Amino acid sequence: MALETTLQPRQKWWNVLYAAICLVLALWGAYDYFVTIPRKEQAVATYDSAAKRLEELQAKGAAVSAEEKLEYKDLTATVDKGRPTPPAAYDRPVQLWMYMVGCGVMGVPWFLWAWLSAARKSYRLEDDGTLVAPEGRIARDAIADIDMSRWMSKSIATVKLADGRSIVLDDYKYRNMHLIVGAIASARYPEDWTEDARDLKKIRAEAEAAANAPAPQASAGDSPNG
Repeated sequence: MALETTLQPRQKWWNVLYAAICLVLALWGAYDYFVTIPRKEQAVATYDSAAKRLEELQAKGAAVSAEEKLEYKDLTATVDKGRPTPPAAYDRPVQLWMYMVGCGVMGVPWFLWAWLSAARKSYRLEDDGTLVAPEGRIARDAIADIDMSRWMSKSIATVKLADGRSIVLDDYKYRNMHLIVGAIASARYPEDWTEDARDLKKIRAEAEAAANAPAPQASAGDSPNG
């Protein structure tokens, strides 16, 4: 029976999650850029204007009119609150380039593209040993070797083709890839790999270690005469 991969569900959900996080950060940056920062700038401008006008009224002394006395009271209430902290000089560039552009314009499409492009790919090993990959159909006799050096640590194997090309088989990204890798590896190295890509050397070493392990000694309380 032919073996075929599908995209691991985690590849979809991680990329969708990252895209959603980027979207939230982009919206947050846009809100700060268009609402929060202008509001802070307006608050500072209002304070500075009130402080300047208050100084003008104070300079008049007793010559202020009744309307100016009411204005003086309002201005004093504004100035007594203290000058608001103005936005930092880097606030607008950060919100624009890091969040709106970096996360929104670039981040969201990139993660969605990573998911969709990976989902369009599939790998298939047919009954006659032909490997069907995004790189094309590879006949069994065109597969020169398979590099398993990263399989146990990274779940990645590399098929070496007779024409010098290489095809990376990634079990972390694609479900059932281990069956394709195992079928190719066990056919070429039957003493080293199983059909489901388990390391026979490791299995034999573990079995030998278990066989040579000293048997647990029975305690005095375990003796039938105890």
